[in-house]
Amino acid sequence: MIQKEFIRNELRYRYPDLTDSIHFPQQSVGRPLLFEANMKKFGSRIVVVSAREINTLRETRQSEPLFLCIGTPESEILRQFDVCVLPDFEQSGAVLNFIQRLFDRLDDWTQSLRQAAEAGEGVEELLFRAGEMLQNPVVLLDERGHVVAQSDNTTTIPNGVQIGQYNLSESSIEAGLVRKLGNADAPDALATRLQSGAAAYTLLCTASERPLYASDEIVFESLAGFLRLMLSERAIRLGTQRTHRESVATESFRSLILQDGSEKIALDALHKLGWVDTDEYAILAAEPENGDLRPAQADAICDQLESVLEGSYAFPLSPVIVAIMKTELLTSDALMQRLHALTASTSLRIGVCEAYSGFTLLPHRLEQAKLALNSASSFDGVARYADVFESELASQAIARFPKELVCMRSVLALARYDRAHETNYLYTAEQYVKNRFNAVRTAGELFIHRSTFLYRLERIKAQFGLDLDDKNLPLLHLLLSLRIAREIS
Repeated sequence: MIQKEFIRNELRYRYPDLTDSIHFPQQSVGRPLLFEANMKKFGSRIVVVSAREINTLRETRQSEPLFLCIGTPESEILRQFDVCVLPDFEQSGAVLNFIQRLFDRLDDWTQSLRQAAEAGEGVEELLFRAGEMLQNPVVLLDERGHVVAQSDNTTTIPNGVQIGQYNLSESSIEAGLVRKLGNADAPDALATRLQSGAAAYTLLCTASERPLYASDEIVFESLAGFLRLMLSERAIRLGTQRTHRESVATESFRSLILQDGSEKIALDALHKLGWVDTDEYAILAAEPENGDLRPAQADAICDQLESVLEGSYAFPLSPVIVAIMKTELLTSDALMQRLHALTASTSLRIGVCEAYSGFTLLPHRLEQAKLALNSASSFDGVARYADVFESELASQAIARFPKELVCMRSVLALARYDRAHETNYLYTAEQYVKNRFNAVRTAGELFIHRSTFLYRLERIKAQFGLDLDDKNLPLLHLLLSLRIAREIS
């Protein structure tokens, strides 16, 4: 069964001037048949008919069939039935064969995808077959936009610009529904969102090789259905090319983070391997700058991390590569140096959650590492959660209210005055806070005399009501306000 809307769209490629009167476009219809005068009920079928023949159905109301009418019927017929009007020179046999071939092709394609899915050949083989059918590239992206599988088996992947031109946010694509991106009549791409446990993916097909036809939507929707099944069975083949195979420790850590197994079994396995609750462990989240997280690349990154970080375990956990290692507070600087050396020689970005004892709060610690990863580019490739804490605090504070309402009124007034009068009171306040309220050091960095600096502090207090030396001044709110004021000034 195929929706009437799909048949109409396919016919438009063959007959650009096609007219129709389809009142129920979402209704599904079966394979075509030729009109027979003695038939009174056609059911949910496609019927190839001439204008003269369909005019005889004037008294019979039927909403189920889709009539492909050769020639223009009477206007009453168009009001009464779902009709596509074809040129009067067309042959009924040619129309019938065209629609039959359409059904046959879709059946063959669906069967091919089903065979790949049932044979367990992996997501890559499924996308490869779909790419041959669609004659356009198909990619599977994780929630951070990494390519985890694609139809083209070459080393080339779509770059960030090619993917970023499409709005692939969760709000723009509803899970389970195929969305056309760009022009609805001639879409630039097809996309749908898939969910597999806690992991989210986006399936994307771009019209880079040829236009996307109506039949492509059915193939794409069928592909998405098989992919959901395969992803639920973790059919993205990771670890097959690793130098060090995934171990019991790796599976135990994955289970503890996902909380999808027995915690006692996982902890017992780690204890037997020498990983105990009294030690401190850091969690890293890593990703490649080029966005390539297909199996071979993911395996290579895991091997890189384990080679550089002695005694660590690294494994893919969509949408990042996770590494867990023993470390201590006093060795954190040495760890950061090694990570910076690694990112300087590779195309990796890394976020780090500082060491914490034992295996409690592992999911939360990984989330902190991911938040740090978001800002890794601003910290030469490696960021700690402590580096982004203020930004994270600010983003949470302004998530509910406008920035202007979160910012201290006195700091906001100071920033607005600077903007209107080209003064630098805001910068003065920022430097004073940065230098831990040390007047001598701040005056030196501002290249002014201490007495001049103290005069500025008095002006800030008298003119804006902001006493930076008030011991009761909420420091966190002040820091947040200074950041917000800088952004909106």
